[in-house]
Amino acid sequence: MTHTVLAIGTAALTASGCVWYLPAIADLQAGADRPRSTRTAAAACVLWWAALALAGGLLLAVPDWHPAAQVALTGLVGGAALRLRAARDRRGEQREGAARWAALEAGPVPRSARPAAPALVGWLVVGAALASLGAVAVLLSAGGGLASRVALAGVSGAGVALAFLLVGLGNARRQGR
Repeated sequence: MTHTVLAIGTAALTASGCVWYLPAIADLQAGADRPRSTRTAAAACVLWWAALALAGGLLLAVPDWHPAAQVALTGLVGGAALRLRAARDRRGEQREGAARWAALEAGPVPRSARPAAPALVGWLVVGAALASLGAVAVLLSAGGGLASRVALAGVSGAGVALAFLLVGLGNARRQGR
């Protein structure tokens, strides 16, 4: 694969990453309006994506791929270090918030108990619909014999339905607390 193809792929990946780095840039521009942990995590995100963009540019400019890989690895390591610091800062902010609530002798506002049944039914309906659509798609595919398609449709449909059931039950349990 040529460097041009890798550079184009990197550019496409970097462009699609705007859903992460544009909000991170907004968090950095907000400054002190955001908690320190949020700003540090945003800096990690921007560093990751900037390193990837720079690596893509190096793939076009330099005939060897090693400098691009080194830049990408440096961005990855630096971003991971910033992300770990953001997690540490976040824990400190949570402890500070808990201490402030304790000083006020008041706890957080209790959540109102919402019935869990409608949410569970919603998860089950969506899961059954997706499982059915997936099973029909497998049955209508042209690959393999009819028996293998029926078995695959049944197993995959049951797996999708089970996954949605488990997520719905977990959601209902969290709402019941």
